[in-house]
Amino acid sequence: MRNFILFLIFIIISAFAPVFADIIPLSTKSIKYYGIGVLNVPKSYTVYQYPYKESKILREVNYDNIKKTAIVNTIDMRKISYVAYVPENNVALLTVVLAPGYDWYCVVLNQETGETGWIYSEDKSSFMTYRNLFYKYGKKYGVRIFNDLPPTEKVLYSKDSKESKILEELKYPKFITFTVIYGNWILVSVNDMTKQAKIGWFNWRNDDGTLNMFPNLKEQ
Repeated sequence: MRNFILFLIFIIISAFAPVFADIIPLSTKSIKYYGIGVLNVPKSYTVYQYPYKESKILREVNYDNIKKTAIVNTIDMRKISYVAYVPENNVALLTVVLAPGYDWYCVVLNQETGETGWIYSEDKSSFMTYRNLFYKYGKKYGVRIFNDLPPTEKVLYSKDSKESKILEELKYPKFITFTVIYGNWILVSVNDMTKQAKIGWFNWRNDDGTLNMFPNLKEQ
């Protein structure tokens, strides 16, 4: 009887728990290859080996079928590495490592292996630097700190410098909004479990380009 009750609890929890792994990165390990920004790919797109359409086609992707398709061209399509995937909002972001122009973008297809490919897109708005990504979605839905960021990095400063005074150590940050981005710093207002807003500067991006936080892509 006890095992049956535990089984029911597990089923209930599983039914209501959000499946974040395929939606928005929760930790810095989720984005191993950051690149220069992101490309919001359409529902269906083609990945080429080189930046011209006569080159070898690596993949024909329709992201509605990703979870249904096991192997295509010896690649496990379920491992395609969107750093954000919210199809109901038409959001499917791949990191861009090179954008030489002529509407071609070199994207990371697999965050585990670093596999790349080229995608052609005439939609100029499909490519966003991380700064633009934060302004587009973070202004509307807020931002959040990566879960596995070291505690020493989860702090608010009085100015946009680590040499300035530490205002607050963020132990349980909940909802975070921001006012402005200045270089690698972002001026945020943080609500934690005390429900008291804390305002200060946060180091959202490191000098090597890695991120310490990510915008929400939809309302929580």
